Amino acid sequence: MRKELVSVLGSSNVDNLIAKLTPTAETFGIQVKAGEGELARGTALAVTAAGTYEVLGKTSGAVASCILADPVDASGETAVTAVAYRSGNFNRAALIVKSGYTMTAADEDNLRKYDIILTDMMD
Repeated sequence: MRKELVSVLGSSNVDNLIAKLTPTAETFGIQVKAGEGELARGTALAVTAAGTYEVLGKTSGAVASCILADPVDASGETAVTAVAYRSGNFNRAALIVKSGYTMTAADEDNLRKYDIILTDMMD
């Protein structure tokens, strides 16, 4: 009788989003604004006046406040529940913002208020 002692249980892809272990990456539930489309893990989000979240750079003066932890499809007409990081140390180059928008020093300062630190990493 032959038994296989080693087998593949799963796999994962490295996205280099999390840069360091401190501060601890903590998550919380959010509502992504309707019509935001398909958002990838690592999308920087800003909170709206209504309390929902949108892609950073979409609305002038919006305050960066968290980073999307898992992909979400918010293409519909209602807000979608998602998981985001409320703290942690992240790779600056792995963050996603609205096309054509560049994250500013003020955005980074706002994220720092939420204990989100951005670090440059080598690929």
